[in-house]
Amino acid sequence: MNPELQRRWERLLGEADKLLPYYLEATAGISHATKGIRRSELFFFYAITAPLQPTRIIESGRARAQSTLVLARLFPETPIVSLESDADSADVGMAAERLRDCTNVDARFGDSLVLLPALVGPGDVVLIDGPKDLRAMKLALRLLASNRPAAVFVHDLWLGSAVRRFIDRHLPQALLSDNPNWVERYARLDSSKPVPVATGTAHRAYGATLGGFELGVADYRLPFWQCLAAQGADRLASTARKVLRRSRPIRPPDFKVVS
Repeated sequence: MNPELQRRWERLLGEADKLLPYYLEATAGISHATKGIRRSELFFFYAITAPLQPTRIIESGRARAQSTLVLARLFPETPIVSLESDADSADVGMAAERLRDCTNVDARFGDSLVLLPALVGPGDVVLIDGPKDLRAMKLALRLLASNRPAAVFVHDLWLGSAVRRFIDRHLPQALLSDNPNWVERYARLDSSKPVPVATGTAHRAYGATLGGFELGVADYRLPFWQCLAAQGADRLASTARKVLRRSRPIRPPDFKVVS
């Protein structure tokens, strides 16, 4: 880990220590969803975002509004715009019920690929949980290259996925929620099971993984074009797997060592 990234992690972990009591208080009583963004990942989002004092939080991918509800509790004075692509989804009713009393949430429907570039403004923080994979990363980089959002977060960046390989190669300065420093401290938010003791320097998988990309940390213009190329290569690989009848990569179980 380079010195600057190490310093950013030290700042984040120090900030997280101070913010944890409020996080626990604000989210007490919210049921734990079996799918979606984990508690340790949402706390990761909160610990990075709270010091930024975002103008708005814009969420792409509402589903059952589990994350939306947590964000509304954590940022009660911050406007939250939540986008969902499928207005006919079976989850719409549950999401509306959960958000009934959240006066700071503006729940909308539409295609984030079309809406977000026009919607995001200076100081906004964006959380992308749909679209997925390299499409999500390309959208994030497009937003960051505009120099408007303070930060963009992308979910489902698990070890072994095409999008994760892209990030590890082209955006090594990213903060990722499966970092051992974070997992050792905050996996307890997800489960009471002890975290296995790490051996060696190999990276271990944990969860779907949330990545944080902050404005000013990197020049995101070149990675956008690199992501476009990676997306094309991944489509070719996907076609080849289908022709050869090979299975697509799947997310590894927690704490599995991934080379």
